[in-house]
Amino acid sequence: MPMLKIRAALTAVAVACSTVLAVTAGANPAVAGPPALQGGVVLPIDDVADMAVDPVHKRVVLTSTTNGDLHWVSYFGGVQSTTSWLRPGVTGLAFSPDYSTLYVATAWGEILAFDAATRAGKGSWYVGGSLRPLSVAVAGGKLWFGYSTGDGTSAGGFGTLDTATGKVTLHDATVDGISFHGAPELSTPAGDPDTLVVADESDVAETSGNVAVYDVSSGVGVVKGKGRFSDGLLRGVAASADGSSLIGFGTGCPIWKAPSTNPAKRTPAFNNGICRPSAVSVNTDGRVAFGYRNADGTSDIAISPAGSELPAEQFVAPNNDEITHVAWEPGGDRLFALSRTTKPGYTDLTFWPINGSKPVYPTITLDAPATGALGVDLEITGTISVPGAHVELFESSAAAPKPFPVDSAAADAQGRFTLTRKPYLGGTTTYTVFSPGNDTYAPVSASATVEIARNPTSLALSHNNTIYAYGTTVTVLAHLGSTYSNRSVQFWADPYGTEPARLLRWTNVDAKGNLTASLKLTRTTAIQVKFLGDGRNAPASARSVINTRAAVALQPSRQYKAAKIGTVPYRFYRANVHPYFLTTITPYPGRKQRLTLETYTGGTWKVWRVLDLPLNAKGQSAFTLTGTHPVGAKYRVRAGYLTTTSGDSVNYTNYSPYYYFTFTK
Repeated sequence: MPMLKIRAALTAVAVACSTVLAVTAGANPAVAGPPALQGGVVLPIDDVADMAVDPVHKRVVLTSTTNGDLHWVSYFGGVQSTTSWLRPGVTGLAFSPDYSTLYVATAWGEILAFDAATRAGKGSWYVGGSLRPLSVAVAGGKLWFGYSTGDGTSAGGFGTLDTATGKVTLHDATVDGISFHGAPELSTPAGDPDTLVVADESDVAETSGNVAVYDVSSGVGVVKGKGRFSDGLLRGVAASADGSSLIGFGTGCPIWKAPSTNPAKRTPAFNNGICRPSAVSVNTDGRVAFGYRNADGTSDIAISPAGSELPAEQFVAPNNDEITHVAWEPGGDRLFALSRTTKPGYTDLTFWPINGSKPVYPTITLDAPATGALGVDLEITGTISVPGAHVELFESSAAAPKPFPVDSAAADAQGRFTLTRKPYLGGTTTYTVFSPGNDTYAPVSASATVEIARNPTSLALSHNNTIYAYGTTVTVLAHLGSTYSNRSVQFWADPYGTEPARLLRWTNVDAKGNLTASLKLTRTTAIQVKFLGDGRNAPASARSVINTRAAVALQPSRQYKAAKIGTVPYRFYRANVHPYFLTTITPYPGRKQRLTLETYTGGTWKVWRVLDLPLNAKGQSAFTLTGTHPVGAKYRVRAGYLTTTSGDSVNYTNYSPYYYFTFTK
């Protein structure tokens, strides 16, 4: 027996399970359409392969092929528990006649048995290395299974499993003059447990629609009837309650009916004006229910009374849902349906209880603290209006967004309960208390949000308040301390000015917690490194400002020669010539240059003139020194960008070199 893990299943959408869904049947009250389905519950299930009803323990059981799960659901849609495997392929379901045992077919070659009362595993059998059992049925006192030998286009067949000895006996259908591809669907009439219906519902045009009906009262299949029960691909088949006739449909609109002794003698039936059938179920009293894949507001469920092919009841599903499954409560009035709404990126599956009793909707209240701490018990108390009800506590957060169970309890005689959780993940955490209900009470839930404090995170960044020349490439280093699971950091560069910050790098640190990023500097830039946090460590950030000098160049002209006076290079101008100075500075809107002229007097350089001159779009500004130029006087000039003074603060202050000049005759 494989190790099975029993867990309760819940998602964020499933906890809104006490909501009653309804749609308007029509805008004109004089032309009322079928009533809307009500009491729907969105299930925490990705897909459903099969659906079976247990009238003894008041449950509906669903298989989820993709996840490999078996879901035990209350009569009003609350998931009471989920049996999970580590591999996909859980498919067909069948109960023993006394509803004490549930048999489950799996695509990995195994048939499993569960105690229907306790949901505990009670047996498993491998049917053969090359066989993939996908459907099961109990008929004639034996367990039958339909199998495939490969994919849905490979040869298939059926056989029996002796659960006492594990012996497998395969039935050679070719001897009966019929063949199957893929695993045929097996079923028994609701009121005739000694008849077995074997139907090919594959996508292989050669065999799809092949149906054989067997008398298995002796434990061996004896053909009662066989033939092609389809004019194309067969998509669903059921026998009437007494087993005398077959009801089925394909990919189109018609529904067929044929005697079990001659499936090929089909005729149109149940012509109720509704198209796109998708599911059929026959109750022990002869009532027939159909589900439809309509998405146009027309009927989605039709129920015909015994002996009639006209619907006595019809229902419409909301949101243009398509019905995927219908199943009667054997011997009862309840009908259960599943519908599917396809949305971008995911599919909603909704459980619908139809007819039968109406549920009692419980109320639930919670009292939870606003804050908590990692590793410290968190206590959530509350009340539910159902004394003794089973309640479960689910936890979800950004670090673990899918709700998972963390505690359970039974309410006392006054409906009070206490649930405890020792958080091991932090951040904003949602705690949901869920009660799945039963055949009397609808499922109900309530949620509370608790802020779980996370551990502080150490994060450092190099190069704060450094100064570099324009155009320099700088490599900054970030160091991240210990964390729980996330080891990635982001580098953001935010140049001073109107440009938005941009992401330089986002990746994991090395084994020592270090990560570098490089940037070519054109403006003073704030570098920010961010750690987004994880389940146990809080987000953190560090910031360094790297000051970047503006590029400043000054080009004098109109001199007639260059020579040194002492050791200092000078430019020489004729006294009747006006020197021309062209300044180029890193351009920026509204930027100015500061041109400073000094004269040498009394043995020292003294400021003579200071000019703040606008730069053009190319960052250039020209100045001509006019006036009378005294022969022999010594001057020097330099251009500069001064943070803020020059019209902005996106660069760091910088000056050109001094240029020395004098005048001669």
